[in-house]
Amino acid sequence: MTQLILMRHGQSVLNEQGKWGGWSPAGLTPLGRAQAEAVARRLVDAGEAIAALYSSPLRRAWDTAQIIGRVLNLRLIPHEGLREINFGQVDGLSMEEFQAQFPEHFARWLDRSDMSFVWPGGERRADFFRRVRQAAEEIVASHPQETVVVVAHGGTIRAILAHFLAGEFGNWWGYTLGNCTLTRLAVDGGEARLLVLNDTAHLEGGGRAHGEATTGAG
Repeated sequence: MTQLILMRHGQSVLNEQGKWGGWSPAGLTPLGRAQAEAVARRLVDAGEAIAALYSSPLRRAWDTAQIIGRVLNLRLIPHEGLREINFGQVDGLSMEEFQAQFPEHFARWLDRSDMSFVWPGGERRADFFRRVRQAAEEIVASHPQETVVVVAHGGTIRAILAHFLAGEFGNWWGYTLGNCTLTRLAVDGGEARLLVLNDTAHLEGGGRAHGEATTGAG
C-alpha cells in the first residue's frame, strides 16, 4: 500500500485577495508561511517514515514544500504534472470579474461535468485531469509500500481524488481543501481508500486554516 499525504499550499497572496490563482507566480502571505511551519511540525510530531516529498513547481506550492522539506530533512522533488490548472486570462481575476469579462466561459465553467470546457487562453479541463492522473500514477508506482507527501493545489488534489476514487467522480468539486490541511489517501493495487480529508488540527491557532476563499481555486 502507498499512502499519499496530499497538501494544498499555504495561503497565497491571491487566496488572501479572493482571486483566481492558476499558473500565477504569486507567493505566500505571512499566514501562509506560518501554516507551512505548522503542518511541518505536525508531520515531525507524527513520527511517520516519509519516503519522499513532491511538489508542484509553482511558487506558492514550492515555497510551502521548501519549508516542509527543511523541517523533515527531505529532498524536494518537483513534478510539472502537479501544477494547478492553467486559468489563462482568468488568472488574477475575482469571481465577479471572471463572470463580467467572460460570461460565456463562466456559464460553461459552472457545469463541473463538462470536461471539454477550456479556460480562455488556458487549459482544457480534460487535459488537466489527464496530466494530474499521470503524475499521481507515476508517484504511486515509484513508491510501493511507502508514505509520500505531495504539496500541490486545490484543483490538483481534487483531480487526484477524482482519479483514485472514481466511483465518486461526480463529487470532485465538492471536496473541501483548505490551505496546508492534510488529506490522506491509501492506494493498494487498483483500489484506493480516503483515510482523512482536510485535517485542520495543526492549524487551530495562529496558523488557522484558510478555506477556499471566494474562488475555491489555486
